[in-house]
Amino acid sequence: MERKTIRQRIKSDPVWVKAGILSVITVICFVSVYLRDNSRNIETNEQGQEILSRDGTGQDRTQEMTVSIDGREKNVKIPVSGRQYDSRELKQVFQSSADSLDKLILGENTSLDEVRKDLDLITEIPDTGISVSWETDNYDVVDIQGHLNQEDLDGGGTEVKLTAVMRYGAEQAVHELWVRVFPPLLSGEEELMKALDESIRESDEDTKTKEYLILPETVNGKKVVWKYGTENRAFAILAAGAGASCMLVVSAAQKKKEQEKKEVRQMKIDYPGIINKFNLYIRAGMTIRRAWFLIAEDYEKRKGKEKRRAYEEMIYTMRQIRDGRPEGESYENFGIRCGVPPYRKFGAMLSQNVRKGSKGLTELLGREAEEAFEDRINLAKKLGEEAGTRLMIPMFLMLAIVFATVIVPAFFSIRI
Repeated sequence: MERKTIRQRIKSDPVWVKAGILSVITVICFVSVYLRDNSRNIETNEQGQEILSRDGTGQDRTQEMTVSIDGREKNVKIPVSGRQYDSRELKQVFQSSADSLDKLILGENTSLDEVRKDLDLITEIPDTGISVSWETDNYDVVDIQGHLNQEDLDGGGTEVKLTAVMRYGAEQAVHELWVRVFPPLLSGEEELMKALDESIRESDEDTKTKEYLILPETVNGKKVVWKYGTENRAFAILAAGAGASCMLVVSAAQKKKEQEKKEVRQMKIDYPGIINKFNLYIRAGMTIRRAWFLIAEDYEKRKGKEKRRAYEEMIYTMRQIRDGRPEGESYENFGIRCGVPPYRKFGAMLSQNVRKGSKGLTELLGREAEEAFEDRINLAKKLGEEAGTRLMIPMFLMLAIVFATVIVPAFFSIRI
């Protein structure tokens, strides 16, 4: 039964399938890597001696090994120096490295006889351990990083000699290369704009003593039409206006939300008072309608500028009843309009008692008054905690001001 439940769960939820596949792949990878790392045999040379291979590029490394002596195993770390070339091998490596430099430094160029983009002057020959430093006989055209300065170059190309100094330990070899640097290839539009820039520069030089700059009428035989560039101030105004409009909408929505939150809090605060008054009037022998009208009329006489949402809804309900609306429906709609659970419960309770009679209403109102009082106490505690939290911000600001007042004068009074 348990096996069937697991199968159904896997079939209904693809996440289990993906998790299972991932787990299987993880186990396979773990086993493969573990076996590869821990089941290697020690290499031997032609004489059968156990050996550790050196790095062919001359890099030193450390090999972790396990040695067993007298049946006791111990982990050791063996430093293995990189392999060094002998004099004959080093000469051959220098020669092969020099032969490969022509291609290694090309970068995006196709040939050293036509260089139009930056060269890749490498600092190390790959897989050899040989470092390379560069010198150039014309730093104004090519620097030692291979960056080109192609301004004011001759269209026929400019020859530059590069000197590569290859080093391996204390040994070094020098190799010279010649490159021909050309101006960059420009598209038709780029050549046109370059000619226009040169024409404007010449006009500026020729008219420096005048009150104006003469704009070129033609460039490379083509007519030039001038007009002022598009100003972006209007777009800035549009963006600012749109941003302000969005801020107004967001601000209005935030204010509405805060107002609704304030009204809900206010209604929760008023609820215990309304229940207690209503309970008092009902126990005094009044009808539900009479008790409702007394509470609403009393608020209407003494209300000031600040309106209380719950009482305003009671006044609205009173007027509906006077206009002939069914009493039970009016109480129920009151709770719905308030939108707060205690008021919905209160409205439904009154509506039910209007339809079925007021028997047991006093007991219901008594329990509701006790619950409302407890909720009022909890709400007061919550509001107190929120007020305390909000007071923390100005307290921290005052603390920062005090620190600044004490520390800044002390800092400036220090004499070094």
